[in-house]
Amino acid sequence: MLTILIGPSGVGKNSVIDQLKKRHPGLKSMKTVTTRPKRENDNGPYIHVSREQFDEMVKRGEFFEYENVHADLFYGTLFATLEEIKQSKDNYIKDIDVHGALKIQAYLGRENCKTVFLDAPDEILKTRLLKRGESEEMVKVRMGRYEMEREFAGQFDAVIQNIDLEKTVDEVERFVGSKNLA
Repeated sequence: MLTILIGPSGVGKNSVIDQLKKRHPGLKSMKTVTTRPKRENDNGPYIHVSREQFDEMVKRGEFFEYENVHADLFYGTLFATLEEIKQSKDNYIKDIDVHGALKIQAYLGRENCKTVFLDAPDEILKTRLLKRGESEEMVKVRMGRYEMEREFAGQFDAVIQNIDLEKTVDEVERFVGSKNLA
């Protein structure tokens, strides 16, 4: 089973994932390839590559899906990663953009992939982005996607407001089911 968290930048997708992994130590993170520079204390499940390396992977047909999400920052899901999940009896979790989440859920099927859209008011999102060290310019770029992302919210299995982290983690856990996170 794969659980995908979707939502605007700063909504706390990785914070929710970190808490779920603490509660369910067997839960695995799905790897994503990105051209985003590694952040301080970045323990996320990313394979950081240069833009040139990413382009070569595209040419070789290694990606199931990829997207230029923010200001020349590319993210992609490898075919090999999805095949590993399909063959595994383990449970996985990942944050993915709206387009990739829909494609992956269609590929794996709703019985094997649960999608949760997380949201919060814009001011909370902006504050979180600034606290994690994003520049004012990058905050504007990231916030520029909010309206588009929210238009997709109804296409996912659940929509949860992430105002209080602990309550959000409880809600995600209830929705997905503990057996699908263990």
